Amino acid sequence: LQKIRETSQIPIIMLTAKTSEEDELNGFNLGVDEYIAKPFSPKILVARVNAVIRRGAMDNASGNGEVMEAGGIRVDIGAHTAAVDGKEIFLSVKEFELLSYFIQNQGIALSRETILNNVWNYDYFGDARTIDTHVKKLRSKLGSKGDYIKTIWGMGYKFDTSL
Repeated sequence: LQKIRETSQIPIIMLTAKTSEEDELNGFNLGVDEYIAKPFSPKILVARVNAVIRRGAMDNASGNGEVMEAGGIRVDIGAHTAAVDGKEIFLSVKEFELLSYFIQNQGIALSRETILNNVWNYDYFGDARTIDTHVKKLRSKLGSKGDYIKTIWGMGYKFDTSL
């Protein structure tokens, strides 16, 4: 997974027998887009695969060359690239979607549930705390600009470049 993420942002679904929260968080830290632990329902598996495909199709359909910038962070939706102060950074699909969502909603306090519903869509069946893992990884990749993602304790996050 790490090797793939060095050069590709292809969606990845991890199907595993490992069921601990630590294993799942590790998977997301490595860049997986969906984590499915055995045993699983074949119908749920198909639904999650379809959700990943649908998200990819929506990304491609909405990728009309839209570029968003905030506080030295540049996100090109069409090219699916992100840069900090002109230097490209490599994000997983979920990290990219999360950063895009934050920039689109600058200054707005976003609950974890709202983020889940809008970034992971309604198809995610896991713990809302997966957002915390993605935010931590995203902050790290943004360097000092990661401070723009403010934690609102007991609620969620806010992206604010005004400080």
